[in-house]
Amino acid sequence: MVMMALRIWMGLTGLICLAAGALAATHTDPARLAPGQPHLRIQLVYNYAVYTRPFFFKPKSRPSFGIWIRERDSGRTLPVFVTRKAGLDKWTFTAKRPEAIPVWYGIRDGQSAEPKGDIDAISAATPKGEMATIYWEIPPTFQDRSLEIYIEANNSFDFNPHYSREKGAPHYSAANGQPSLVWRAVVDPNADKKAPVTAQLVGHGELFGRTHHIYSDLGKITTAAHTFRNIQIELLR
Repeated sequence: MVMMALRIWMGLTGLICLAAGALAATHTDPARLAPGQPHLRIQLVYNYAVYTRPFFFKPKSRPSFGIWIRERDSGRTLPVFVTRKAGLDKWTFTAKRPEAIPVWYGIRDGQSAEPKGDIDAISAATPKGEMATIYWEIPPTFQDRSLEIYIEANNSFDFNPHYSREKGAPHYSAANGQPSLVWRAVVDPNADKKAPVTAQLVGHGELFGRTHHIYSDLGKITTAAHTFRNIQIELLR
């Protein structure tokens, strides 16, 4: 089956901003927010029922994930958060995993400048507990504009009958299991209703990390579609 690549993140055709001075502040602690600064609160509720245990002596692993924002009118894009191992591409048993969050990596690799400090500023260890809450201070050039929020996540070792654990099988990809998935939400600052919006599943990344496209065919995805019980984004002022 031919899958249509959705370039809805505009990473290759839009203006992507991670140069010095363009990066807004991202926090996992709301106490660090600048007073009076409009921000997005992004809450991802974990679903431990579908997470895997990589080794019998280790607990279930939480997913790696990355978040980016796209301003709808101009196509300008900002990476705003990534779990640390994925952001630095440093893993326990391998140096690189391009298949972990390949769409986010496309956003990262499209930067005209990528100082290491910038990645450090938007990365953190995978938050523990029942949910991850990310706070993103909206920079002036993105304020009062319609924003698309993208979340890409990958839970390792989540094999299924199509994405097999058998080496040599057509869709075997070592620790990856099923490919990364991408959720999307739109926040409109002019909407009458200011209630949180819920992100919807829109596609998956390339299984082996060979491209940075979003693929719309979800027919072979099973447990990975339930990586999060819920993803909600709220604009707060």
